[in-house]
Amino acid sequence: MAQVKGLVLLSRFEYLENKAGFSVYREFLKKISSPEANFVRQPVDGANYYPENTLVTVDEVLLKDHFNNNVDEFRQLGEWNAGNLIAKYFNLYVDEQLPREFLEQFARLRDLLIGSGKMQVMAENDQTIMVIIDYGQSVPRSICLSEQGFITAGLKLCGAKKIELEEIACASEEGSLECKFKIKID
Repeated sequence: MAQVKGLVLLSRFEYLENKAGFSVYREFLKKISSPEANFVRQPVDGANYYPENTLVTVDEVLLKDHFNNNVDEFRQLGEWNAGNLIAKYFNLYVDEQLPREFLEQFARLRDLLIGSGKMQVMAENDQTIMVIIDYGQSVPRSICLSEQGFITAGLKLCGAKKIELEEIACASEEGSLECKFKIKID
C-alpha cells in the first residue's frame, strides 16, 4: 500500500467528527498535520492519492487518542462508512437488494475508491464467498478491520439477512501480505 485515496482518509475524519464533534476533530487535524501536509489549512481531496504512512499515522492517533486502544473500533468505523458511502457508489445494489453483486462490484471498483491492494471474490458455494485482499505488504490491523466492517455492513445494506465472517489470514500478521476471509451469506 504505497498510496491511498483521500476518500479513505476523509471517511476516518468524518467518523471522528461525527462521533466526537467539531472541536475534537480540529484538534485531531492539528495533531496529524506536518509541515509537508497541513490538514487544517489544506483539506484532503477524496480523489487524490496520499502516502500510506499518512493513513498509518491517522489510525495510530485514532487508536491511541480516540478509541482507547480498542482496535475493534475500526470495524465500527468501517460499518459507519458503509452507511455513508454505499448509497452513493452502490445504490443499484441497495435498491435491488443484491448483496453478492455488490461484493463483486466493490472488488472491481476498490482500486478507484481505496487506491491500494487487489481484491478477489470467489464463490465457494451458494452461500459462501472467499475474499482475498492482497496488499502486497504488511498493513496495520486497523485497515483490515475497517474493510471487514465496510464489506459486512455493505452486504447488509444490499439485502443480506445474516452474515458470518471467518477470518483465515490477516495482512497485519508477521509474514502475511493478504487478508483472507470467508463470508457466509443467508
